[in-house]
Amino acid sequence: MFKRAFVLFAEQETERKTHVEALRSVLPTLEVVEPVFPARRHVPFLDALIEKSRVRTGKALLPTEIGVILSHRKVWRMIAQEDSQEHFLILESDSRILKSELLKAEKAEKYDLFFWGAWNGYASLKKSTVQQGVGEPMIKSVYGAYGYSLNAKAARYLLQKTARIAYPVDMYKRFVDPTEISLGAIVPEVISTWRTSDSLIRQESRWHLLTAELIRMIFYCRNTIQSYFC
Repeated sequence: MFKRAFVLFAEQETERKTHVEALRSVLPTLEVVEPVFPARRHVPFLDALIEKSRVRTGKALLPTEIGVILSHRKVWRMIAQEDSQEHFLILESDSRILKSELLKAEKAEKYDLFFWGAWNGYASLKKSTVQQGVGEPMIKSVYGAYGYSLNAKAARYLLQKTARIAYPVDMYKRFVDPTEISLGAIVPEVISTWRTSDSLIRQESRWHLLTAELIRMIFYCRNTIQSYFC
């Protein structure tokens, strides 16, 4: 079992209440953490943070993207205070558990940070590390923060690496070094998203979504070939 399980959810997300109820049916002790929505809550120095992200990366983060970073950091701070090597599960309000029988903390215990789902199912595992669908992912193939677990060591690491606002919270390849913490993932993914409500981060047209899916497929093919030799 996981030491604790969290979901980022606000009461005003009425269209996602049923999603959280479904999560709680699998995880009865699920703890709700209030996310940060800059449109509804004052974020100190928000404009300065946006500008800093532009200077540091060449592209300014959206206020909602900064809200996601602050929301996950909020949970990481709670975990970082724990004196435990066990894993803590973090979910978002649109997370969907596909295979509850496979959602076992024991699968992740040898890793510091473990992805139960990533990049809408397009994560690639290094072939030499795979055992029963679990292994080390290629860092450039993991995106998304809708289903992952980590230990206190990883929580402290992520807090340190995201202390300077720069990239989106799920662009791990920009701030996570696999030689500093161990990464794991399971394929096919055990946690996905419902995709029945609009993104709370950015508005996306149907054309943009189709284009993004095509790009994911292209990079997935490349990553799959490369992972075969890792």
